[in-house]
Parts: sequence; structure tokens; C-alpha cells
Amino acid sequence: MAQAISATTHHVPIVTFLNGIVRRVVEAAAWFNVALIFLIIITVILRYGFHRNQLWLDWPLVPMEELMWHFYSVPVMFGLAYAITNDSHIRIDLLRTIMSTRLRHIFEILGILLLLLPCLVILLDFSFDYTVYAFTHHESSQSTMGLPHRWIVKSVIPLTMLLMIIASIARLIEDSVLLLHYGKELRETGKRVSPLDLLTVRLFKPLSKDVLGSDFLEFRTTVDGVCAYNAAQRATDADRELLTSCFEAMEKAHGTEAPTEEADIDANFHLAIAKAAHNQVLLHIMRSLFKLLRKDVFFNRMRLYSHHGSQDLLLNQHREIYETIIAGDPERARSAAEKHLGYVKEMAATMGPQETIPGANLLDPMARRLFRPTLKDYNNTNGKGIG
Repeated sequence: MAQAISATTHHVPIVTFLNGIVRRVVEAAAWFNVALIFLIIITVILRYGFHRNQLWLDWPLVPMEELMWHFYSVPVMFGLAYAITNDSHIRIDLLRTIMSTRLRHIFEILGILLLLLPCLVILLDFSFDYTVYAFTHHESSQSTMGLPHRWIVKSVIPLTMLLMIIASIARLIEDSVLLLHYGKELRETGKRVSPLDLLTVRLFKPLSKDVLGSDFLEFRTTVDGVCAYNAAQRATDADRELLTSCFEAMEKAHGTEAPTEEADIDANFHLAIAKAAHNQVLLHIMRSLFKLLRKDVFFNRMRLYSHHGSQDLLLNQHREIYETIIAGDPERARSAAEKHLGYVKEMAATMGPQETIPGANLLDPMARRLFRPTLKDYNNTNGKGIG
């Protein structure tokens, strides 16, 4: 059954792409905070550990103090654009809280068009001239011992305005599309799309936010159970040796607290079970499914592993599956596999949405999946599928 389109259930691919640009820049700028911490520590040590005791007096502190507020200003300014992408900026919500969803979209669109974007364009123009003036006049610190090239830190202002404009345009598109589709259900039709309209349809078509692929998990509950049942009956010595190798590797990765490695071994473990079932159709299905999992089409196992207590519980569930297959108990093996997938489904239902969407790069062939009504992934691009 199709879901009604809303901000909580759907996203717009072009918005995901634009927000991804902003977030990548801001995440890179956030490393200035690390540099700032080390700079503060060094400055404090020099001031109170050496200068106070008349040591290293030739080491100037003024440039370091100015560099501190330079480093502080970069992530703060860039953070303004990030706040627009995830709606974490300051609001006056006295009226907004009593508005309907449709009315909120309307006010958001009007606010961006009439207030935010005009203000940002004016600030961009002003700050660009401000930076050019500092560059052409070789502006430097007012202190004789201060830093030169003041235009470098001033250039952060127009860059910030540019990022905020991108984020605002993305927000404008999102609210406009959601307003146009509000309350409707996204349905596939047999209508052919003109090649000239195809890109527009792909970029602006709302896509589902089915958090961890409930349909996929429901299907896997059945398939994994059958694979475990058959593996317990048909596994050869070579199959048992492969399963033992996979499970021991999983335990070893678990002991080193490396969820990425453990998650990858998890997928190999399930594929080994499918192989031990000695059913070519089941093996082909499982291989196809895990190929999708590894490309983050449906969900990312890393998110489940990061949940408190889940990593230990998942290992115990895999141990039960492994032991019942080795023991040759098909009913218990099927029950253990279904119990494992049932837990994954339960955790998937309790996890809320996450902001970033892997594969949002429009130049990436994987992004073609974002142009169809498909499941939205909320996780890291380097993760694997839940096992």
C-alpha cells in the first residue's frame, strides 16, 4: 500500500544532492575545531608555563591568539548553512506549532523567497566586496605582531553565504515539492516519460523513506529460515568447515570491537549458509540480495551494530544459528534464523530516520535508484547490509 507523501516519509533526490554538498563542506570545516583545541592548549602552556616564568619570551602569542578566533569563526560560520539543511536553526515557534502541515510549507516557502534568499544575496554581494577590499589593500591585523592577509578569514563570509544560498534553495525545493504532493500517494503509472522530462522527474520525484526496508526484511525472514533448515540437513564437511571459519572470524572481529569488519563477515556467514543449503535457486537469490545489501540499497548494518547492546546480541543469535546447523537440527536452525531476522525487523521499526543519504551524488550510477520510488537509506556510505 502506498504511503501518503510527507516530509517524514519521503525525500526529494535533488534536495538530498544539494544538502550533501553543504554537509561535506561543513564536515570538512569542522576539523578546524580539532586544530583550535590544540592551539588553545599550546597557547595556554606557553602563556602560563613559559612566559610567566620568563621563558621563551621570543615566541609571540598575539598571532596565536588571532589564529584562535580565525579557527573558531570558520566552523561557526559554515555551521549556519548546516543548520538550514537539518532544520536546527533558531525559530520562533509560537505560531508554527499551531499551523497545519500545509500551512507550514507555505510559510516556509514565503519566508525563504521574501526574507532569507534576498538577505543572503545582499550579504553575499557585500561580503565579496569586503573580501576583495581586504585583498587589494593588503589588509592585516591592527597589531604590529598580528597576522597578515586578513582577506583569508574574511573570505569565509561570502563562502558561508554561498553555502547558505544552496541550502536555502534545497529547502525551498523540498517544501515546494512536498506542498504540491501533500496528502497524495506516490503511485507508478504506465505513462511513458519524454526524455526531455526524465531528468526533472527523477530529480523532483518524492521517494519513500522506508527506514530499513521492511519488505526486504520480511522476505529475508522466509528465505533465511529455509536456507538454515536445508543447511542443517544437507551441509557437507566442507560446508561446516566454511561456516566454522566464518563464525570464528566473526567472533575475532567482535573481540576487537571492529563493527565494520564484523558486519562484512556477517554477510559472508549468511551466504555460506545459503551455499550449505545446496539449492541453486536459493543460493542465486541470496547472492543477489547481498549484492544489493553491500551497495546500501535497502539499509546499512552498521547502524544496527552501533545501537547499544545490539552487537553482542547479534553475535549470540549468529552463534545459535551456527550451532544448530552444525548439530544437524533443521527445525531449531530455521527457528534461530527467523528469530534473528525478527529482532532485526523489531530494531528497524524502532530506529528513527537519519539525515544523510548515501548515493546522493548525481554523477554516481548508484544514484539512479534515488530517481525511482524506492527505499531510502539513512546511513553511512561505507556500511554493509544488516545480517
